Amino acid sequence: MKLTLLTVLFGLVMCSAIRAQVSAATPKIVIERVDLQGAVHLPQSVKTQLVAALMHREYTENSDWIADIEDKVCRAEIEGWPDRENQGYIGFSVTATSTTLRQEPRLLHVLVTIQVDEGQQRRLKEIGFRYVGTEPASLDSVKLRKLIPLNDGEVYNRDRFYAGLDAVSRAYHEQGFIDLACNVEMQSDDTGRSVAIFVELNEGKQYRWGNIQVIGLDPKVETLLKSQLKMGTPVNPKLIEDFYRDNESLLPVGVSPKGVKWQRDAERATVDLTFNFSTPISP
Repeated sequence: MKLTLLTVLFGLVMCSAIRAQVSAATPKIVIERVDLQGAVHLPQSVKTQLVAALMHREYTENSDWIADIEDKVCRAEIEGWPDRENQGYIGFSVTATSTTLRQEPRLLHVLVTIQVDEGQQRRLKEIGFRYVGTEPASLDSVKLRKLIPLNDGEVYNRDRFYAGLDAVSRAYHEQGFIDLACNVEMQSDDTGRSVAIFVELNEGKQYRWGNIQVIGLDPKVETLLKSQLKMGTPVNPKLIEDFYRDNESLLPVGVSPKGVKWQRDAERATVDLTFNFSTPISP
């Protein structure tokens, strides 16, 4: 037993020694100088912090250290200029390269040159819609386009575009197309400094209300709820939100639409709902 224990301890010591030798033998790279170019919109304080964070940083030679530097620059750009795409700048990229300054045994001192391309400010050329399947008559391209608060010719604004895209999704959901899938394609025109956006819509099946189960609610209020969610009519999540808002004084304290249990039947394209108003509210 003693011999076995000594053998194990000796093996652990040897493994640690081998690891130390391997670590010592692995060539290292140290960043001695940083040349940051092109980040013209990045605040000077952010650029100073970024360069300071990179200076004298060490990496093992066989690591993906260039990618790590590029990732740090990307994050600094996002934090330092979070409104970039809201000001119309599209096409951001960063490239880092290294040049050897001097070499020591197992240690390479390098200059890292970082080229940041903040993209061009672009104006919206158009927003178009493409459909997978049949386009519903009630949700044509003209109506959908009006839901996106970004006019052709305006400077592109990411937040306004995606807020409009959320409005498009809600419009479909209120028609029963709760499995709607959107894919956005952006086509940039460098000459005209513009961007065209195409939204591909796959509406999926139109779901309808199935069985509505209500637990712990006054019969009159239950009747009112079921009258607004008639079986066989298109699913519309907004009707549930409206019911909770309009009848707040008649409902138990603390209940919300988030507590409603949805059960989908993809084959029949129906949604069964369970409203449980008797569940105690957690403190």
